[in-house]
Amino acid sequence: MQLDLGINTCFAVKRWPRPEDWAPIVAGRLGLGLVEHSLDLVQTWSDSAPSQARAVAVAAAQAGLTVNSTFTGLAAYSSNLLLSPDPAVRAESAAWFRKAIEFTEQLGAPATGGHVGAFSVADWRDGDRRGKLWTGLQSDLRELAGHARAHGLEALMIENLAAAREPSTMAMIRDLVTGGDSGHVPVRLALDVGHMCVPGTSGEDRDPYAWLRRMAGSAFEVQIQQSDEKGDHHWPFTPEANRAGRIDAATVVDALGESGVERLALVLEIIPPFEQDDDAVLDDLQASVDYWREALTKRGVMAG
Repeated sequence: MQLDLGINTCFAVKRWPRPEDWAPIVAGRLGLGLVEHSLDLVQTWSDSAPSQARAVAVAAAQAGLTVNSTFTGLAAYSSNLLLSPDPAVRAESAAWFRKAIEFTEQLGAPATGGHVGAFSVADWRDGDRRGKLWTGLQSDLRELAGHARAHGLEALMIENLAAAREPSTMAMIRDLVTGGDSGHVPVRLALDVGHMCVPGTSGEDRDPYAWLRRMAGSAFEVQIQQSDEKGDHHWPFTPEANRAGRIDAATVVDALGESGVERLALVLEIIPPFEQDDDAVLDDLQASVDYWREALTKRGVMAG
């Protein structure tokens, strides 16, 4: 088994928004070669989207970085998207995802995705309405998978999330992932190890290591953050956070080994508080990379 270590650029939001700012941090300060670009840092709907994509591609190439995907950020996570109660909003959200797919093609990355939708409370509590919206979500994902195939991508990702009204259990994710075909890319999982804190769940659905053992085979990537069973914290992997959290690198490696995957990307998704000192953010990122690099190297699974 080989594991690639990378980072999501969510850490750069509002701090280092330009690719020429964050790329040297990722490649130089952190010494990483793999990056996932947060769509919070681009305006995919604007006329400048192609030039934004070129800027990311150029900065990444100059820094020796591989962009493995683009990913929804906090802005999109604030919306119901493809599960909105409003059909006009659902249509606009599908159009937004098509633009994200096109941006990803222009950037030269093989996959995009993330948060695809959240039920409103009223829709979640109405079984008939919930079922119709879920069927609509499956239909929208298939259409988007076709759009992704037409634009040269390899996969469309859905993320397991932390609220019951979102795709958040193994059963819900299995209901959405697909193998793809000649006209559609596979719909694959972005497995976040910090999201197993969903109210009302129990057993394996609340166990990040069970998710890794059972669901990594459906995953395009695993997003890593330090967290606990109480909430979706996106803490760094500092000694203090590691004492409070439950995500242990060696146990993650063991679980992935049991899953049978041969190669997978581990993507740090650390979201620092906006009020945190900027230099302290960099120190936390460095500690996180050092923690994972040491663990993966020690186990002999560090790719490259």
